[in-house]
Amino acid sequence: MNIASLNNLLTYEEVCSLTKLSQPTLRRYVKAGKFPQPIKPNPMGKAVRFRAVDVRRWMAEL
Repeated sequence: MNIASLNNLLTYEEVCSLTKLSQPTLRRYVKAGKFPQPIKPNPMGKAVRFRAVDVRRWMAEL
């Protein structure tokens, strides 16, 4: 994963800010398959991020 692609990754907090969803609601949507699945930028780490393009596409389809 290169530096340019890291700029296109969003945290749960950033996604919540963009979508106006609460974190519990966002987590429920992800679990239910109603929201794009997050990715792990570091396979050895615990952090997850959302691809900005997936979030924008989801918002456009609402």
